[in-house]
Amino acid sequence: MFSFTIQHTDRGSRARYGMLKNSSRSIETPELAIVATKAQFKSIPQEYWSQLPVQYLIVNTFHLMTTQAGTLLQRIERSGDVHEFMGCEDKIIASDSGGFQVFSLGFGKKHNIGKVGREKFSSAHVDDSSPLSITEDGVAFAFDNKKIQLTPERSMEIQHAIGADIMFAFDECSSPYNSKKYTRAAMERTHRWLMRCIKSHQPFSNKQNLFGIIQGGEYEDLRKESARFLAKQNVSGFGIGGSLGSFKEDMYAVLDWVIPLLPEEKPRHFLGIGQVRDIFEGVERGVDLFDCVIPTREARHRVLYTHDKGKISIRKYKHLNDVLDSTCQCISCREKVTYRQLWQWFLEKDPRAPMYATMHNIWFYADLTRKIREAIQTNSLNELKELYYRIY
Repeated sequence: MFSFTIQHTDRGSRARYGMLKNSSRSIETPELAIVATKAQFKSIPQEYWSQLPVQYLIVNTFHLMTTQAGTLLQRIERSGDVHEFMGCEDKIIASDSGGFQVFSLGFGKKHNIGKVGREKFSSAHVDDSSPLSITEDGVAFAFDNKKIQLTPERSMEIQHAIGADIMFAFDECSSPYNSKKYTRAAMERTHRWLMRCIKSHQPFSNKQNLFGIIQGGEYEDLRKESARFLAKQNVSGFGIGGSLGSFKEDMYAVLDWVIPLLPEEKPRHFLGIGQVRDIFEGVERGVDLFDCVIPTREARHRVLYTHDKGKISIRKYKHLNDVLDSTCQCISCREKVTYRQLWQWFLEKDPRAPMYATMHNIWFYADLTRKIREAIQTNSLNELKELYYRIY
């Protein structure tokens, strides 16, 4: 049912063009998953969804579980699964485990750190005291004045109910402020939780596919240990996770450490990463899949991605009568929407503003990954990379 085949490799790097299939659904890789947090494309009316050039989506387990006291999850179950609920029966859909959202409520919030930080951390600022209750059993925390407990088994139960093609194992993401001792403990707990996820997943393994997550923070020995452990497990693929903190400039080293240790025949997903340069660097190192909120979130914050002008802040762009991107075929550009129009709509809080901006950014990333796949097949990835690095 699930298969991943490598159809071409780049001569000058580890980049590979592949085909990932689950039942009747398939995607070409490398590919970026568009984040549909609550099983919807935020700012885009549903009648436009079928027109989006999207192969791969990822929904948020934690938010589906907690939105409206879980009623959203119940509606998905009544629809059959998340594909039918969204009207995206032909798309490959992944679901995260909730692990990173738990991190965001805990160490992430306490240390004011997200996926990637902008400062250096030192041993003088080590803090291993979590505001959440993290035990061998799972994680307990308060959300919206309610007590919630999330365990590996509960995460699997929710993801099975969602019916996603790809599920991620429940993991503990450590913080750059954590000590190496704590980072090791979190990694080892993640490994034990993976074994429980695998056990819970066995009855569903003919329909859905479980990816394990590599942890270990910024420590080479821990990352390699985690990669070696996961490489031996019965999983369909691998997520490369964690909060990278001050590791932004060197986060590619994580890929250099772990990817050579993973089986070539299984896909690798770099979790939460989607900047243009990060995609190229990841692909060159052998990453097949990505996901990131950048296309949708930055559109709502009035930032566009273009092939001809780079990253544009609408507010600061001087040529207001220009169309958004002269090389783009998205709905916004086909309708000749200008920067002046878009800026005016944002000022007026017209819903067309985030809609057109979001659709444009989604189209940009779909075009980008398509061009990357074509470049791998023609051994011209480095030339394409240089072209984009001139403006990004």
